Amino acid sequence: MNRGVAIWRCVKCRTGFFPQRLLCSHCHGDTFEQDRVYQAVVEEISTIRHMLGQTDWQPRRIASVRTSEGLRFTVGLTDESGPGTVIELFEDGTAPLGAAKK
Repeated sequence: MNRGVAIWRCVKCRTGFFPQRLLCSHCHGDTFEQDRVYQAVVEEISTIRHMLGQTDWQPRRIASVRTSEGLRFTVGLTDESGPGTVIELFEDGTAPLGAAKK
């Protein structure tokens, strides 16, 4: 597992994006560099209870999170974090995940 979640930052204006973009919606720049974010605040929670084609599926919790600079994306939760919780971000392969900050 890798600490933090990869984001892409516009070289021209430093705006962060997830997932990667072709053009910056802020300044229309087209050059990005990879960066990482390490924590976010949980805004909403949902549980995926069924997955088509899966026989041994276990319910999984996902969350809409917001970073300190306002970047929003969805992560899988590995604990019982709820709305308002500050979580640490990490990646398992390319999957963004989070758990309550210790």
